[in-house]
Amino acid sequence: MEKIAIINLKGGVGKSVTTINLAAEFSARGLQVLVVDLDKQANTTKFYNALDYDKPSTADILTCAHGIAYTMQVTDTQKVNLVPANMRLLAANKQVLLDTTEPQQIRLRDALEQVQDLFDICLMDCPPDLDMGSINALCAADWVIIPVDCDEWATDGLREVLDQMNKLRMYYNPRLKLMGVLLTKYNRTNAEKQVVKDVAELGVLVMKSMIRYTVKVKEARSAHKALRDYAPGGTATQDYADLADEVLDVLGLDVSNVDTQKDGAH
Repeated sequence: MEKIAIINLKGGVGKSVTTINLAAEFSARGLQVLVVDLDKQANTTKFYNALDYDKPSTADILTCAHGIAYTMQVTDTQKVNLVPANMRLLAANKQVLLDTTEPQQIRLRDALEQVQDLFDICLMDCPPDLDMGSINALCAADWVIIPVDCDEWATDGLREVLDQMNKLRMYYNPRLKLMGVLLTKYNRTNAEKQVVKDVAELGVLVMKSMIRYTVKVKEARSAHKALRDYAPGGTATQDYADLADEVLDVLGLDVSNVDTQKDGAH
């Protein structure tokens, strides 16, 4: 199972949208996908209509209250399973920081190892801050994608994410790699060109795929549908399809040889 953390310290850049649409694109290619929502706002969980405070969530994984198999839920998207989030993550983060009886940074990594053989890809939707959820995701991940929206404050927080990756790579996760910065809400204006320049000046790879701005992204999210289902011929739909292909190419995953024996939690 390849594990990808989708993170940025800035909110509203398309982390959840990217997670949801990559999951849909991967599942359409026959891959078993596990989505882990680590954001207390739970936008990804809400998209899958899975917000429920009476059921186990990522908060229970971080506090070691439940194993991951007990928290996973089947979604309406074929081949996509979800570990949901909710506002209990606020208390969970504080509890993890105070609990020194168990390793604090690798709880999610240890949990994901229990389902390593059930899925092809795990997508971790991180919160817009460096809390214990984000740190656990980076310690568990093989790769990181950093969505950046194309406005004048696009690179805010980017350097901090890169610095944190370097620290965690040194102490906890030497295999952690940056797949690239993903430009979202792209309009092909001079502002976007400046964003590309600013990111390049940080010495960070920009992914070839860019997600063009379209109102269909917001409409699809409100309709609780992936773009490939809501607007099959849309520009952003094609962009996420291209992004999925780019990610699979980097991972070296050949979808023509997908192991059909994997069945996730379905």
